[in-house]
Amino acid sequence: MSVFKSGEQPPTWCELREFEFADLSDEPLSLPLSGNRQRLLVTRGSCRLTSGKGAQVLSEGQFWDLHEADGPFTADAGDRTAQVLIFTGKWGTELGGCGIFELTSSTLGSSKGDPVSYPKSTNFDSHYHDCDEYWVIIEGAGTVVVGSRSFEVEVGDCVAIGMGHHHDLPQVRSNVKGAYFETTLEGKKRFGHLWEHKHGPADVRPERV
Repeated sequence: MSVFKSGEQPPTWCELREFEFADLSDEPLSLPLSGNRQRLLVTRGSCRLTSGKGAQVLSEGQFWDLHEADGPFTADAGDRTAQVLIFTGKWGTELGGCGIFELTSSTLGSSKGDPVSYPKSTNFDSHYHDCDEYWVIIEGAGTVVVGSRSFEVEVGDCVAIGMGHHHDLPQVRSNVKGAYFETTLEGKKRFGHLWEHKHGPADVRPERV
């Protein structure tokens, strides 16, 4: 597990190379394009994305891949405000999920996740993926566990999780809202949350540094 902020250098193994938040208003904001892959995710409100091919309104949790051939791109929030998160990197064409999650402290009920030995006060499940995953904390703070390691995270942190590594968000200090992006599917290329008790042992890829 590695944690970094916008503008900091991620580990070399990461397919995600950078991320940036942008606050939107009624004034169109020009979105710079790079030679890498880019994905825009709406993290608050609604965004109108305008390109050389027209315009599309995206709501919170929806995303759009920005291709240079379709540019230039601008984004605005109409007569309201909104926030978007732009991911930039070198991922492949077969991807996992992407969206928004929210988490609060709660009375523990049944969990589909794999059993854990550390304290939990959320209903989040311990799971793994057939891809790398990135969490960006939008609001709140809590404890992230990846394998045998834990880390306290807060607003602006990006948690980089390597393929096959079990991960969890077992405790929150204040209600968490986060973005998730699962990049290139590998191995069996299954999507969604995977558990050893149901899907078998994880294919753990070393996190190269």
